[in-house]
Amino acid sequence: MGFIGMKKNCVRIILLLFIAFHLLAACSSKSSQSVNGNIPQKAEKKDELKEQLKLYKNFLQDKISSEDREAKESHYLRDYCNVLVPGKDKHGIRYALFDMTGDGIPELHILTDISYSVHTIEKNRLVEWFAGDRYCSPLNNGAILQQVESNDIGYIVLDSKGEEVFWVWFGKSGNDYRFSTGGDDVKLSKGQWEKLTEPFLSIGSDEITWKAYRNIDF
Repeated sequence: MGFIGMKKNCVRIILLLFIAFHLLAACSSKSSQSVNGNIPQKAEKKDELKEQLKLYKNFLQDKISSEDREAKESHYLRDYCNVLVPGKDKHGIRYALFDMTGDGIPELHILTDISYSVHTIEKNRLVEWFAGDRYCSPLNNGAILQQVESNDIGYIVLDSKGEEVFWVWFGKSGNDYRFSTGGDDVKLSKGQWEKLTEPFLSIGSDEITWKAYRNIDF
């Protein structure tokens, strides 16, 4: 690689670091809260929360569907699973209530054998805020981490409407270390790769409480 190419790579790495830390700091300032003892109890939120929880429970019981705004389609809980037998345990389905948008109202998170999805309420109807594969999981700061083992890492930030505002991917294979923000992959040294991934992997998800499907207690 020539000097000009190396210089361009350095500039792109520095730019990514600036963007990443800026977004991590912004996301970390959001007051996301879990359902166990941390649901906001302000008077003006109670009625809204009660109605949302009712819709969430109806979705978990397969009584209502969630609307995919992009595809203009509606999906029931069974559509997010590979196998679903009526009347039986839902094959390892787990759910969580956790605020991803910082509005004080938790979203419904569903993790199945093949998918991870997040659902919220708009105009008294359930809508899909995010849908991905089972390797995705929420973070304490409201972002989503997609990690296949330790070699393939994606970090996604969405706005209140579920629109993607930031995405970065880190991948490694043998001694080949790369990252991308949507354009061409940039090749990194091992040290650069580890330094860039560390802020994303250190956020944690201990504030999210997952529960088995058979234990719907809200």
